[in-house]
Amino acid sequence: MNQYRCGVLIAASIACSVSSIAWAQAVLPSDGDMRVARQRMEEALKGMGPARVANPLSVPKTDALPKPVAKSPDISQIAESYRHASPPRSEMPSDIPELMVFVSFSMPKEALERIVAQSEKSGAVLVLRGLKGNSLSRMGEELAALVGKRNVTAIIHPPAFKQFKVAQVPALVIARSGQATKIGEDGCAAPASYIKVDGDVGQDYALDLIERQAPNWAEAARRYAARLAGARP
Repeated sequence: MNQYRCGVLIAASIACSVSSIAWAQAVLPSDGDMRVARQRMEEALKGMGPARVANPLSVPKTDALPKPVAKSPDISQIAESYRHASPPRSEMPSDIPELMVFVSFSMPKEALERIVAQSEKSGAVLVLRGLKGNSLSRMGEELAALVGKRNVTAIIHPPAFKQFKVAQVPALVIARSGQATKIGEDGCAAPASYIKVDGDVGQDYALDLIERQAPNWAEAARRYAARLAGARP
């Protein structure tokens, strides 16, 4: 099963300033002055003794620094808390189109919970546009609370919304993986590579609608509907 992954890139620009250096003329010391200075330096070094010679490069020990009271959030653990294993693909032929449900945390909680419960049965992947509050840790907490221990896959993939022309949520999409990845100049998949049902309706209703009105997608819709009903496809 091809999942839409998403990747976040942070770029920082560094500005460098260049200062001009003005050279001033100086009077060079005489040989006698240099000889006296060298003798004074040798006497000073002898007086220090070996025990007083310090390491010229003193590097602070990081293990002596104070430790923070709370550990920083582990991003990998946060992501793992809501990215669960997908249903066994062996139950369905590999050429079966993918089932996705596009959602957002702006939706009512009851609607999200219903979609999660149905997705565990049908094998649908939940697709979100971005991070809630622009915070990965907050998004992880919200998804973990929503999905819980259910066997559901949730991904954050903003380009998929344009790829399948999703303008409102929830939206159920069935897409042929090989064809849908061929994006046109407008950033969208070919219309023949997917089918979409918009509106806050159950997956059973949307799949039944596709089966009845879209002959080219009827077989895929029927298989996912059978999974949703708890029967083998």
